[in-house]
Amino acid sequence: MKTALSCALCVVVFSCWATAADDSSLTVQGGQAHIRTVGGAEAGAWNLWSNGEWGDFVAFAQGGAYDVSVQCFGSPAGGVWPTMAFSVDGVVRDTVTVGSPKAADHVFRITVEPGHHRLTVSFLNDTRTEAEDRNLYIVQLAVTGVGGLPAPALSTEAQWRAQWDAIGAKAEEQTLARAAQAIETHRKRDVVVRVVSRDDLPVEGANVAVQWVQHEFLFGCNIFMFDRFSTPGDNELYKTRFRDLFNAATTGFYWRSYEPQQGRPEYDRTDRVVAWCAQHGIRVKGHPLLWACESGIPRWSSGQPPADARKRRVEEIMTRYAGKIEFWEVVNEPSHLPDLPIDDPYRWARAADAGAQLIVNDYQVLADGCPPFLQLLQGAASRGVPFDGIGIQAHEPRTMRFPLDRVWAVLDQYAALGRKLYITEFTPTSGGEGITGSHVTGVWDEASQADYAAKFYTVCFAHPAVAGITWWDLCDAGAWLPGGGLLRKDLSPKPAYEALKKLITQDWVTNAAGKTGPGGVFPFRGFCGHYLVRVTCNGTTVEKSLRVGPQEQQRIDIVLE
Repeated sequence: MKTALSCALCVVVFSCWATAADDSSLTVQGGQAHIRTVGGAEAGAWNLWSNGEWGDFVAFAQGGAYDVSVQCFGSPAGGVWPTMAFSVDGVVRDTVTVGSPKAADHVFRITVEPGHHRLTVSFLNDTRTEAEDRNLYIVQLAVTGVGGLPAPALSTEAQWRAQWDAIGAKAEEQTLARAAQAIETHRKRDVVVRVVSRDDLPVEGANVAVQWVQHEFLFGCNIFMFDRFSTPGDNELYKTRFRDLFNAATTGFYWRSYEPQQGRPEYDRTDRVVAWCAQHGIRVKGHPLLWACESGIPRWSSGQPPADARKRRVEEIMTRYAGKIEFWEVVNEPSHLPDLPIDDPYRWARAADAGAQLIVNDYQVLADGCPPFLQLLQGAASRGVPFDGIGIQAHEPRTMRFPLDRVWAVLDQYAALGRKLYITEFTPTSGGEGITGSHVTGVWDEASQADYAAKFYTVCFAHPAVAGITWWDLCDAGAWLPGGGLLRKDLSPKPAYEALKKLITQDWVTNAAGKTGPGGVFPFRGFCGHYLVRVTCNGTTVEKSLRVGPQEQQRIDIVLE
């Protein structure tokens, strides 16, 4: 058990876990709340000794304003006190620093609808040093009506789930309807093809064919199994499946495996990947240059290499691939692993390749908004740290089917920072684990994987701040999570692969054909991306490339000789 308190402190197990102090207040004692993901009863409180949550289910007979008072205390480590988030129904309402070893009240004002609600607090920044252990201790939670509202009552998980399952199903339906309209608004543009003669006279009746070539939006996947299968046939099939679906690839730079011997990084493999991607019009992202975990520490180093070695790595790799690798996740998961501050590495990266798109990447974001990550980005922006995009991993908690309305709300929250958003690691599996965090029940199998994948992609593609989605991994062979691939181990497509292929290569693609009208004009509305426009008139054919970008209306002139 983790503890930073003296063993002389007594452990109290409460016989009463909730009481009504008066007609307007309900109190939930620390030791017996029903939601306790980690920890133990200690020192008259519930010790959340690692990142987790505590709370209970509460029924409100009347909607309105309530004050929620959380009595708690903490223990610091490395001079940093616990960070606590308060959530209602899984949505973070506020975060505070619990900066005292003595119990104190933190009060949150909430407005709720009548019914059952899930009230929780979460410990966000657990860590320990050789001498100290950062912990969060919850003594009690009290809910008090404002303006004469009566006290709420205790509820159960079953009652809460029954209500929120019905709400969740309706919310998902509404979010998907909203997404469909948003795709029309944000992902398509009006285009005018104008055909004229060499003398700039409009040509009516010319045949125009607009052929789709490639998306502007990044539909990607990591490409870690490139040429790693046992037979040439499987290696070629992997590449075929990849390029048939994706226009973006993430290639790995994990320091531990990438540079097994000091001074001898494995550039040859990366060179092959980059060359193949360039041949097929696939844009490339490097991931990650620095990471404060085992995979980011080379075997020849005792701990994280010093700053000069880290700077040299960033500069050498980014200089080598300048103009070839367009996107970079320089420091991975910095809010969960703060031992590597992002300030200097991102400045090194900008200096090494001024044209690169620099992304800051972290996890747990779609679960609860990950307040520490949001705070880290806000602080970095205020200090002028150069970063162009925000990377949102979408696989923690690993079995969670993120509610789509919450996905949209979190995207809105991070979009307020004014950077492009990227879903960097999305992994709904088909391995048979139970589905969590959703109105949908059952297990993650191939059918549920495909259903959620299509819906999740629809919502993210619809959001105007999102610039790309990366699946993690393509094939079950070599996948990070069992069943996490879009392909089975024999490289046969799962339903999820086919569902995404339909969306990406059929539903979200524009091809158009017709004749020019008055003024030599042929109008169409198409998805943002790259096209080939072919005009034929009187035996003459002219072809021209067209990029449909973010401008509201665009025109291309084609001159017939």
